[in-house]
Amino acid sequence: KATYSKLKTVKDAKGKTVYDVKNGKKVARREPVLGNDGKPLQGTSRKWYVEYRDADDIVRRVAGHTDRKATDQLASQLEREAAQRRTGLIDRHAEHRKRLLAEHLAEWHQALLAKGRTEHHAETQKTRVTELLNGCGFRHWADLSASAIQRHVASLREDKPRRRGISARTANGYVQAIKQFCTWMVQDNRAAESPLSGLSRYNEQADRRRVRRALTEEECRKLLTATEGEPERFGMTGRDRALLYRVALGTGLRANEIRSLTTNDFRLEGKTPTVTVRAAYSKHRREDTQPITSDLASELRAILEGRSEQTSLLSLPDKCNIARMLRADLKAAEIGSEDASGHRVDFHALRHTYISLMARAGVAPKVLMDLARHSDINLTMGYYSHTLVSDRAQALDALPDFNATPQGPERLAKTGTCDEVDWPTNEWESDKQDDKRDCDDAQPIGPCWIRTSDQWIMSPLL
Repeated sequence: KATYSKLKTVKDAKGKTVYDVKNGKKVARREPVLGNDGKPLQGTSRKWYVEYRDADDIVRRVAGHTDRKATDQLASQLEREAAQRRTGLIDRHAEHRKRLLAEHLAEWHQALLAKGRTEHHAETQKTRVTELLNGCGFRHWADLSASAIQRHVASLREDKPRRRGISARTANGYVQAIKQFCTWMVQDNRAAESPLSGLSRYNEQADRRRVRRALTEEECRKLLTATEGEPERFGMTGRDRALLYRVALGTGLRANEIRSLTTNDFRLEGKTPTVTVRAAYSKHRREDTQPITSDLASELRAILEGRSEQTSLLSLPDKCNIARMLRADLKAAEIGSEDASGHRVDFHALRHTYISLMARAGVAPKVLMDLARHSDINLTMGYYSHTLVSDRAQALDALPDFNATPQGPERLAKTGTCDEVDWPTNEWESDKQDDKRDCDDAQPIGPCWIRTSDQWIMSPLL
């Protein structure tokens, strides 16, 4: 039940509150200010205060009125509303439902940053949700509708006269962002349930705009050899660019992960040289230790010798310039950046090459998944492992030649019904087979239990 109390307030000579005394006990301890007579200045508050337990069983303290009866009515009202919220008669999230979605969205953006997400990721998610909210005209939580969002995303996928619609993968990014925002609203106790839980995703396989291909071994050699002799591009010499491609092909690391590498991240001594990607720069925010070959370790050891621990391995340009830089080096090496099927070669295709070359070498799928740092084997084998036509043609050698004449007479399969039986030739087995043929003509009267290991006697079906 609600309790009532009045507070005695200790104030200084200027009327500023120093601390409160509630029922003879100090509420907030502060150094008292003494008056001219050397005693603390005390006064009594004019209002009554109400303490009660809300719907979440949390003790609340609310200022009432100067009149005791009016405060009693306020306490009854607060207790009644708390009881109705517990039973579901009153929406406990009514205050959040009145707020604009833009306010919730700004707080969600800050929550993503507080969880350790990058600024780019948080800003991308916020931009996508803002596009959907503005496109559908949603202002409050009650306005959200899964069908309206589905229609708006479908309109974004439609091709315009001068602009092609977004792909299925990009559309799934919009859907995932708005569903993540609604999930956060529920988890933060701002809403009872998500209205977009049934929002479906698109089939990315049916609309793949960018399909990468893996380079062959010969193409990798041509790329590395030709790049070393090329002039400087985007602030990187030909030797640095060749080292960049060599590290990508030898570790499977992404561009941002290679950008974060320093001298201290390499362990090049010992039987198993490794490179470590710190959790802050890894895609799944976990520290990854990747083994590397001895040849790559020897090359890196000669380059990193004499450098300080915090020196970066390479100074890479931004994402767009990396793509332009690789296209220029592919052209210099006379390697097409796109084949006849429309499959492209970009910097991320070097990671595809790393995985595909190991798959062709017969690396076990589980080991391959761990080296690729994937959580799903289907992603490793379905998206990142590519096979050549020659690989598939070589696998056909396992099929038999159906036009060849079989060597020798083929024996009939023994099915136990009407197949041919090779009758024994010795006298003892011939007598037993004669007994068996005689038993086949006889009609059994009833079950007969015989202690024997002879299968012909134990089972009349034989």
